[in-house]
Amino acid sequence: MVLGLLGALVFWLSGLTGNTAGEDAEELARLRAGDGVQVTGTMTGSRERQQASRRTMVTVHCAVYTFATRDAGSSSFTSDVCARDAADLPATGSTAPVIYDPDGWSRFLDTDDTAERLDRDAHAHPWYRWGGLALAVACAALLVRRLLSRLPRSRAGVRDGIGR
Repeated sequence: MVLGLLGALVFWLSGLTGNTAGEDAEELARLRAGDGVQVTGTMTGSRERQQASRRTMVTVHCAVYTFATRDAGSSSFTSDVCARDAADLPATGSTAPVIYDPDGWSRFLDTDDTAERLDRDAHAHPWYRWGGLALAVACAALLVRRLLSRLPRSRAGVRDGIGR
C-alpha cells in the first residue's frame, strides 16, 4: 500500500515538474527553424547555484552571456554551461552564438552541442513517470485483489448461518 502511494506520488510529481528539457528542445528547434534571432553573445561572468549530485548538493558555476537585441537593447542570461570550478568555464570576454525569441523569454547558446544535450535530456528520465505509474497500478491491483479475496469468505459465512 505504501509503495502504491509512493508510486502515485512519483507519477504526480513528475507531471508537475513537466518535461522542461523536452520543451526546451522543441523551443530551440522552433527558434532555429526561423522564429529566432541569431546574435553573438559575450561571456560576462558567472553565477553560482546549487545542484544535486548523487547524495549531496554541490555548488556549480554557470556562465552568464550578454548580447545585443535587435531593438538596440541588451539582454543577458545564465546558460546551462556549468562547472564545479569557475576556472573551467569559458573565459570572460569570450563569445558564443546565441539565439533568442524576440517576442518571448527563450534564449539559448546556438550550438549543436546544446541541441544534442536537450534532445538527450528530454528522453533521459521517462522511467520516473512511467515507473511511478506502474508501481501505483500494480499496488492498486494488489489492493483490489486482497479486498476481493476477503469478500467471498464473508458472504459464505453469512450464507452458512455463521455470523448471525
